[in-house]
Amino acid sequence: MSKAPEIVTVAEGTAEHPRHGSADMLELRDGSILMVRMLGYGSDLRQQAGDDAPFDLVRLVSRDGGRTWSEPTILVPRGPGDTAAYCPHLLRLPDGDILFCYEMCHRFVQGEPKCISGFCSRSRDECTTLEPPTVIWSRSSHLCCSHNDLIRTSRGRLVFPVCYMEGTALQDDGKPGVLAPTDTSVAGCFWSDDDGVTWHECKNYVYLPMRGSMEPKIAELEDGRLLMVMRTQLGSVFKSYSSDGGETWSKAQTTGLRSPESCPALKRIPWTGDLLLVWNDSPYDPRFDHYGIRSPLSIAISRDEGETWHKSKDIETDPTWEFTNPAIAFTSRGTVLVAYEASKYNSLVPPGKLGRDRMHLRLAIIELDWLYS
Repeated sequence: MSKAPEIVTVAEGTAEHPRHGSADMLELRDGSILMVRMLGYGSDLRQQAGDDAPFDLVRLVSRDGGRTWSEPTILVPRGPGDTAAYCPHLLRLPDGDILFCYEMCHRFVQGEPKCISGFCSRSRDECTTLEPPTVIWSRSSHLCCSHNDLIRTSRGRLVFPVCYMEGTALQDDGKPGVLAPTDTSVAGCFWSDDDGVTWHECKNYVYLPMRGSMEPKIAELEDGRLLMVMRTQLGSVFKSYSSDGGETWSKAQTTGLRSPESCPALKRIPWTGDLLLVWNDSPYDPRFDHYGIRSPLSIAISRDEGETWHKSKDIETDPTWEFTNPAIAFTSRGTVLVAYEASKYNSLVPPGKLGRDRMHLRLAIIELDWLYS
């Protein structure tokens, strides 16, 4: 009989550190698991764990497959006068070095244009230290990224998904932290053919109605095309394709997977070749904040390169909790790791209210046979 996932609390939200999340993970040479995540700090914001809170990026290691973790140490601090270091991405390069990408929010204040830069650093010592960063983009009021996104294709091209947003990131309409409905987000990518030394922006972005296409995740298909999946306000995870390594993208269409407005995660399972998607399999509810409840946290598998998806399992199902911002990693032990943020809703009466005063970081340790049983 297959073993159910182990759910580990990596970090609890506290008054000092209200939010832990947006993690990425990678197996180190000695078999331990490296995690880089955002560490939030208490502030005078009414939503202390909101997206505009101050954050550093911290490094921690597990030597028992993810069950226990070392104390975090700061890997990338927010700069003087900056709001936050944000959105970590880890990738093992063919020469054994680790490539680390992130964004620095120079200014991320409600009701004001944001200012964000994207950076890429190489590490030659298992991400203990980072070399001086290369700029992906500089001080943009429009560009931003998510986490756990960076890929290297079979042809050696790095592809880094991004969003391009018009307007202000947050709008003060009496509901602090609410994303401005007039903003339009479009999804695309930057790419590099020299392992991150130079970067190029895609030629077109993927447009969708309402708030648009958000938090894109990309996987390479067997025929060399790229598949992008996106968060939307349209009741479904949407998808787009690129046939030229991310330089141009097709018009978006639905995957058929129902979803509120929430972030998906996408990876290829190395042992079976199937695609794996983690998302919130929840009914679309236009009366509710973010168009539905972000529970359960679910897994879907595609055996036909993303043409169709079949729900496999639920990781967590409590409808009074929000489960969001998942990240996927695989280990040489044959386990799938899914890190995600969890917080209890303050209200489930429409329009609802997210519990953004405390956000915890959890990790599901999943055996492969459980996915397929």
